[in-house]
Amino acid sequence: MKSLKELSLRIKNIKSIQKTTKIMQMVSAAKLLQSQKKLSCSKLYISKLYSIISSLMLSVDQKLLAEILNTGDDNSYLVFIIASDRGLCGNFNSSIVKSSQEHVNKLITSGKKVNIVFFGKKAFDISKNRFDSRSILKVENSKGITLKHVEALVDGIDLSKYNKVKVFHNKFYNTFTQKPILEIIKPWNKDTSLIDNSLVNPTIDYNYECEPQNTEFILRSLIQNYVTTALYSALLESAASENSARMVAMESANRNTKGILNKLALLYNRSRQAAITTDLIEVIGGAESL
Repeated sequence: MKSLKELSLRIKNIKSIQKTTKIMQMVSAAKLLQSQKKLSCSKLYISKLYSIISSLMLSVDQKLLAEILNTGDDNSYLVFIIASDRGLCGNFNSSIVKSSQEHVNKLITSGKKVNIVFFGKKAFDISKNRFDSRSILKVENSKGITLKHVEALVDGIDLSKYNKVKVFHNKFYNTFTQKPILEIIKPWNKDTSLIDNSLVNPTIDYNYECEPQNTEFILRSLIQNYVTTALYSALLESAASENSARMVAMESANRNTKGILNKLALLYNRSRQAAITTDLIEVIGGAESL
């Protein structure tokens, strides 16, 4: 049995950990609210942009549209893997790394050229030995990301070299549910979870008229803007999922520390009582011997 001093020191350490996890839970809850607000605004913007692009596509010749969308070969891929810069958020990072690794390995096995951009140092640390180092193009921080930063990143990468651009991120469903998901942001993809379908109705809400010579230029520009916005929206989804996962993980840690403290307190009291009983027996024994 451990000594009273050892038990007392362990109880003190557990209480210190409990304070830390409680603070982290409160901070994550506050950040989650901020992330949800940003995500809501982003969904509104990207949904309206999606609707405008869909409306313009209806008025473009199909051959020209196929050229604009680059729906030909699919030999080269650019894959964004979005996770976290920190841990202590459950299986948030490991789940996205596992799902992306399986997909990327299948592409490489089938002879495709794949370049990877990581958002999140923690995800990179977990998976750097699981991917071919020659495939890793960049590693970026995921914390404090802004739309301007994403625009600069996209402008610095020649997207015309890639037939497909994909994004792996954790989708935020609710406080307790976040799941890894794959989004295709190039070429144009009608099935995407980044938009709010209730805000999209290109045939009714909008009726745009463009000068014939400018339609192609406008559509290309909007699609380029969509790629940037979709990547930023995926980052916001991931941020909301991360804060939610960390909040739940810290709440679970608080419950565990309470259980451990109760067991330690019971063990401490039993040990203390046993020590007192032993002292009493020794005193009584000594008195009787006199």
